[in-house]
Amino acid sequence: MSYQELFFADDISSDIEEAQVPVANSTLNTDASNDLKAIKAMLGRLTSEVVSLTTEVASIKAKVCGEAFKPKEVVPMEPLKTLEELTSFEERIKDEKVFKSFVIELQSSGEKTFDKFIRSSWRLMISDDVARQCSWRGTEAKKCVRGMKITLGIRTAFKQKFALEDADFDRTTQKYFQYAQDRLSRSAKKMKSSS
Repeated sequence: MSYQELFFADDISSDIEEAQVPVANSTLNTDASNDLKAIKAMLGRLTSEVVSLTTEVASIKAKVCGEAFKPKEVVPMEPLKTLEELTSFEERIKDEKVFKSFVIELQSSGEKTFDKFIRSSWRLMISDDVARQCSWRGTEAKKCVRGMKITLGIRTAFKQKFALEDADFDRTTQKYFQYAQDRLSRSAKKMKSSS
């Protein structure tokens, strides 16, 4: 069995269990059985370690050599600037294939912490002006984002990337929309002071 077959086989345990140790003495047979169980456990740990190292090496190679540029197909090149654009994008990602591509593109973010990932995902998708016109639960004057497909996409990418609770996502997203007007005011002040 080759190295790759050994470490990347779907079920190595069946090969080990099928191995019969011909021993006449039942005490020796029990010892052999215990040895096989120990070997099986070690093999499982080693396999997971090799897979982990392979992933880590690929990650390091990508950072050193640079990842191949893959153009965005679903995520817009610049944030959506109007509610109409947001509604149009919502319709576009209702298609399951497009939605899956959307989630994969979001996951490619290099953010290391969950809250930065969520904020940068929203920043990538919608402008602060659009965020100002939305809220988590919605009001008469603001659009509700909680049940939107775009929110589901960002949440799905978040859960696959960080495996944390929904409450973490909800709290960070609520704050993002809550402080949209503050971000707009700060950027307006910066523009005023620089001119």
